[in-house]
Amino acid sequence: MTLDGLTTMTCSIEDGLARLTLARPERGNPIDGAFSSELRDLAVAFQTRGDVRAVLLTAAPGKAFSVGGDIRSFVADRSALPKLVLDWTADLHSALARFQRMDAPVVCAVDGAAAGGSVSLVASADIVYASDTSSFASAFASIGFSADSGSTLTLSVRMGLQRAKRFVLLSEVLKAGEACEAGLVDFVLPAADVAAAAEATARRLAAGPTKAYGGIKRTFLSARTEGLEAQLEHEAQTLAALSVTDDAWEGLMGFTQKRRPEFRGR
Repeated sequence: MTLDGLTTMTCSIEDGLARLTLARPERGNPIDGAFSSELRDLAVAFQTRGDVRAVLLTAAPGKAFSVGGDIRSFVADRSALPKLVLDWTADLHSALARFQRMDAPVVCAVDGAAAGGSVSLVASADIVYASDTSSFASAFASIGFSADSGSTLTLSVRMGLQRAKRFVLLSEVLKAGEACEAGLVDFVLPAADVAAAAEATARRLAAGPTKAYGGIKRTFLSARTEGLEAQLEHEAQTLAALSVTDDAWEGLMGFTQKRRPEFRGR
């Protein structure tokens, strides 16, 4: 099926896989009010629909995966800029939080330049593939801005606090190999191979134990803030809740019967 009415991206859902494609390559797929609102709506849909078991995030072919924030909108009215920032981030940050907390894992495929807030969008994905010609730019400080889009958290988790801070303070531009070495992306492949590799991983996840993936994602999130005892209890409670799912029983039966389990995402 296809989700209609979108203007900044396209989305289709098939066999448990939601394909989300940034679709304004002529403008560099900027992050603006329309983008933020549509991403929020899709995040809510993905979190509440029963047919989304994995998400594949890509961009239509062009020079950039995304240039980040829409500078043209920023300079249109100086007095309105604070309200603009708060309006956009209200939607964008809500979307990013839901993507990280929903059951469905997010696989991202980057081919081209990613800058500013789009780097955080990439960093928030569960698995990231990048072409060997991609680049990742921290553009915030270069225009006198601080980091948003969860960058201070997602970049710190992926790269380490001090490395992430240096990346942002110095407005660094990392080539794909450097980004992989720093932990920002997981795999670097030739441009011709990125899309297929990312889709194969997304399809594998879409056929997996969806509820277990959600539990894994959320326990890793809480590990950032919880103390040892609280996190141990969170793990125990999450595991107990998952143990009653059909997928958990199918996984156990598959193991004991020496066959590949067939997960249904429930």
